Amino acid sequence: MSTMKIEMLSVPGASIHYEVRGTGPVLLMIHGGCGDADVFLEVADLLADQYTVVTYDRRGHSRSKLTNPAEDYRIETHSDDAHHLLAALTDEPAYVFGSSSGAVIGLDLTMRYPGQVRALIPHEPPLLDLLHGDERLKAKTIMEDLIADHRKLGLFPAFFKFTSSIGLQNDDGNSPSSPPSDEQKERMIANMEYFMTNEAPGVLGYAFNLEQLQTALSHSIAQVCPAVGSTSRHYFPTRSAEGLAERLGVEIFEFPENHIGYQVQPKPFAERLKDVLSSLG
Repeated sequence: MSTMKIEMLSVPGASIHYEVRGTGPVLLMIHGGCGDADVFLEVADLLADQYTVVTYDRRGHSRSKLTNPAEDYRIETHSDDAHHLLAALTDEPAYVFGSSSGAVIGLDLTMRYPGQVRALIPHEPPLLDLLHGDERLKAKTIMEDLIADHRKLGLFPAFFKFTSSIGLQNDDGNSPSSPPSDEQKERMIANMEYFMTNEAPGVLGYAFNLEQLQTALSHSIAQVCPAVGSTSRHYFPTRSAEGLAERLGVEIFEFPENHIGYQVQPKPFAERLKDVLSSLG
């Protein structure tokens, strides 16, 4: 296991818990809903021989506390946090990997702060604006049902219904390779509540500006390389990634496993991420 440094960063409206391990070019990893830095524990250790891997708890998650717990959720605020974190750690453009809603945050970061991004790997971003027709309506219904089910049915029934709808059936083949500790379970439950109450409505209401992203890419060295899981091809976050690749005219990269492949198969996932990043130069 690599040596890890744990720090806190003050940003407007929050204190951000972050962790740094390894040496080499900076690789910022942005977790998705319900998670925190720990979802990348194993894969980050496997990447640390080639990269300075930065993981963090996004504001409102686990150890990153909000100044105002009732603040409105905005993708732009979360990408501002990533901007501040990168600015505190490096003067060079960094590699960025974003998972799920973390991929949406990564796209917003690249769109608004392209000079900080060398390459972004958005892994299955749940962006409805990249879908068409019935696919878009179905995805919108999934997100709206999550929010409504949380109110009507409670946390766990809503969560398991939602995860099943994106290819996570909660069986042995889809579970993280290492079971969470009691402390991690407690944090995850609080993060699930934050996800359903704040993040899901925020992602649903986010207006993705493809033209602004294309302009940012044309005036910087930043690259966007959408990614999908090999076993989640038929679910809407994957279809969103495919739509993004099509609109940008870029290759789509396949990674092992599903929406959380970095937890299910961390070693092959890390190897694939190394291969993709090295191919980008």
